Amino acid sequence: MLLVYQGLAQSVQVRGKVSTTGGAGVPGTSVLEKGTNNGAVTNANGEYSIRVSSRNAVLNFSSVGLLPKSESVQGRTVIDVLLEENLKELTEVVVVGYGSQRKQDITSAVSVIGMKDIGEQPASNMNQLLQGRASGVVVKQKAGTPGGAFEVRVRGIGSLGAGSDPLYVIDGFVVGTSVGSNFNPNDIESISVLKDAASTAIYGARGSNGVVLITTKNAQEGKVNVNFSLDYGVNSIPDSRRVKMLNGQEFAQFKKDVFMDAIRILQNREPSLEEVPIGYRYPEQTKYSTDWFGAIINKNSAYQDANLTITSGKGPIKSMFSVGYYKEDGTIMNTDYDRISIRSNNGGQVNKFLTVGLNVNGSLTRQNVANTDGRSALVGGALLMDPREPIYNADGTMRPYIGGVDGAFGFPNPVFLLQNVIRKRNISDVLANAFAEFTIVDGLKFRTSVNGKMNYNRFKEYVPSTIGASVASGTSGAPPRIATARDISEQLQNVSFDELLTYSPKIGEEHKLDAMVGFTSQKEQVYGIDGSANTFPDDLVPYLGAGSIRSSNSYEYSWSLLAYFARVNYALKDKYLFSASFRREGSSRFGESNKYGDFPAASVGWRISEEPFMKDLSFVNDMKIRASWGVTGNNNIGNYPSLAFVGANNYILGNSFAAGKVISNFANSSLKWEKSDQLDIGLDLAMFNNKLTFTFEYYKKVTNDMLLPVSIPAVSGFTTSLDNIGQVQNTGVELSADYRTSLGPVNFRTNVNVTMNQSKILAIKGANDMLWYGSFYGGYNVMKVGRPIGMIYGYRKEGIFNTQAEIDAWAKQDGVIPGGMKFKDMNGDGVISYDTQDMTEIGNPNPAFTWAWTMAADYRRWDLNVLFVGAQDFDIYRNIEASTMNMDGVFNVLDKAKDRWRSATNPGTNPNDKNSQGGTSYFKWSRESSERYVYDGSYVWLKAVTLGYKLPKMSNIFSESRVFFTANNLFLFTNYPGNNPDAGVRGGTELNNDDESYPVPRTMALGVKINF
Repeated sequence: MLLVYQGLAQSVQVRGKVSTTGGAGVPGTSVLEKGTNNGAVTNANGEYSIRVSSRNAVLNFSSVGLLPKSESVQGRTVIDVLLEENLKELTEVVVVGYGSQRKQDITSAVSVIGMKDIGEQPASNMNQLLQGRASGVVVKQKAGTPGGAFEVRVRGIGSLGAGSDPLYVIDGFVVGTSVGSNFNPNDIESISVLKDAASTAIYGARGSNGVVLITTKNAQEGKVNVNFSLDYGVNSIPDSRRVKMLNGQEFAQFKKDVFMDAIRILQNREPSLEEVPIGYRYPEQTKYSTDWFGAIINKNSAYQDANLTITSGKGPIKSMFSVGYYKEDGTIMNTDYDRISIRSNNGGQVNKFLTVGLNVNGSLTRQNVANTDGRSALVGGALLMDPREPIYNADGTMRPYIGGVDGAFGFPNPVFLLQNVIRKRNISDVLANAFAEFTIVDGLKFRTSVNGKMNYNRFKEYVPSTIGASVASGTSGAPPRIATARDISEQLQNVSFDELLTYSPKIGEEHKLDAMVGFTSQKEQVYGIDGSANTFPDDLVPYLGAGSIRSSNSYEYSWSLLAYFARVNYALKDKYLFSASFRREGSSRFGESNKYGDFPAASVGWRISEEPFMKDLSFVNDMKIRASWGVTGNNNIGNYPSLAFVGANNYILGNSFAAGKVISNFANSSLKWEKSDQLDIGLDLAMFNNKLTFTFEYYKKVTNDMLLPVSIPAVSGFTTSLDNIGQVQNTGVELSADYRTSLGPVNFRTNVNVTMNQSKILAIKGANDMLWYGSFYGGYNVMKVGRPIGMIYGYRKEGIFNTQAEIDAWAKQDGVIPGGMKFKDMNGDGVISYDTQDMTEIGNPNPAFTWAWTMAADYRRWDLNVLFVGAQDFDIYRNIEASTMNMDGVFNVLDKAKDRWRSATNPGTNPNDKNSQGGTSYFKWSRESSERYVYDGSYVWLKAVTLGYKLPKMSNIFSESRVFFTANNLFLFTNYPGNNPDAGVRGGTELNNDDESYPVPRTMALGVKINF
């Protein structure tokens, strides 16, 4: 009792109120006794009550959006606290083109992604870090190839002929439309995505598809840190994302039924069992049932990522050194990717007049690749192969070639192929940039920088004589065949120089001005040699020199640009904002008549929250409306499109060889870049002590002078010529909301962003108002005036013919019989034409909207980060089903093929691909581009989850340690029957054509981070 009395005597009951500078109480404020777990939370009026352990205790007050504060009790029983607004977010400096700005002064559309907000996430490619993190930015992983690229689109597709990839800039160095696979994401400090013309026009002819600015890590002032991180995990293909095919017994039964149904349908009689080929006469006796897709899969392939970073922020020159090693074994056997990277960032202020910096990054990647994408490649072939055939012979040796019996097409054994075909790619890369900045007088600085990149890329392939060919690839034949080899070596050199003069005078408290003029020049050269050989004496020496027949080719190309630019930013009273820029740029890629182009931009902003009439709205911390307009360009069309090409065209004259040359395409001296005019209107809002921030964007972008091939009279010797034709419009709305709060010891953050983009083709000024891409049997993407980009075209399916009477009553569909598909007569002429005349829109590959939701929380030592992404109301053309739903019995088929039309009394839900042409089965009216293969691709994907725990300090060696569990691509919710709703084997504007590709894996890993 005495001890209890003494304890109560020492403790103190403290109460009070937490308010803001405006006098309003702050609910949900965390009140924590320092050094303990003893805490309380303020009520709706900002009031609190807490018993502390002693008269000398210290209370820590914290609330999201306000500056934290500490108060010593010193025997007091009433402590009222005033928390000031945290203006750090508004005054945060954001990297923009050729400079930086305070966040509160930005009047253009810029999204900033800090690595601290992402949490630990396995990433081999930096674009993976962009996924779901910024409105208006859509990132797709179209295939799961280790070290593979991601597709990034900023505010949709704005071009039909030129590329749509954004421009990437690393520490001020414009590296092009890709950072490649060599860049280590662990070296990134932050990413800024420039989305509107006001922010991207400063990059001129390369800014129309958005700009991604990457800032790498640097040492913090006065700190010396050593950080080590390691995560190790596995990749796997979930059963839920595996395509379900027939097993061996089911396929034998299918072939038996197909054979017997063909006689019933085409000969109108009942077949006898003896007529069925012996290979599938008795399905229940099928000896083997091989899962060919499962045979090539690594069920739990390893992944590891290790990084060591050393920083020193003491002294005038700060330095950061990092080394990273990443290795990923593919989910398809014998495919893998590993990367080693080294970075050194150094810089600082030598004296009050001179600041210097030097960043150097070197990396090497090695990759074992396989031909995986498309039905004639590994993944598609593994689905189509006869499951009744075994992988190995009876003596245990592997069978090189499978099938070709009982009418099933033959394929090379994919396991044998993966073990014996050599496909290696090695890429070494050096990226460096150095600068010197001179302070001439206060406010006037001159910065000169040089940037360089060297890339060496080598690809080696050897296909031995033991590899056969697949009928699905257009060729056939079991081994032995002629062995082939190929070696490609390519070297890239890119150098640029930037000269910037900036002026930021001090002109009073109410005025802020900064101006910049600059000059930049850049040149890239590529040298390559491509050699091939065949007819090898054996497969023991897989080098070109061992081939009896050899050939080689070398190539060289380059491009260059020169630009002058200027920008001015002005702020009056921190509430009236103005910015304008201008760039004049010349490019070697365009005709003599249009070497130079002009790219102006302007934007304005009004911080309404700074007006006197807003002071009564104390819950509004910041409100800014802004508008911008600008012109950007796109020169991503290759290097010599304006010039005439001369190619070899040899002949035999008088039994002698005569070398000749011929013009292979016309010149066009008037060729110029595409230009995009873009309007953007935005609202930025921060409320409730900055706990809730909201951003709204509306934009309209019109791309003019699209670069497309124009049809010309064949009498010229050519059929097309590249010219500036056409016009495309993109309009969209972007919404983003971020909420942060504290609930006692729990800190919570959530972010939701939604992107709605609509494209529309305004004009195609050629001979036709439609451009068709694709094929009659592979799906079409059509560009048509007045319609969105890439609409899916084909026959409109009206059902399945069940009787001959239904066929007779329908428009003439030559050769179709009961069980065949019923197509719509679109032009009303009474005939379903076997061409594109009756084809129409059957799907829209453009989502109505995409979205992402991030939820993050931390409780004491625990932290959690979750990312969902989704896309709604869009269509996918599942091209692979032209083979996996082929009813001829030449391929294995999907499980749903069991539910097919068998007879008028057993109609099923899927057609039967038989017809009466010649009394045999062939593919007329069964595999043409049609609505049969169109599916809704809407999905919700749990993309990333991280759960972490900070370990207690165990010694003076470790300042902080953290262990974590992390997962990528965890759960997919969709009605789409394929394994990846983002898949697509075609590029450009040929959207959402799924012909099977390398499956995207689920990744799970455990990791640790240690700070010394």
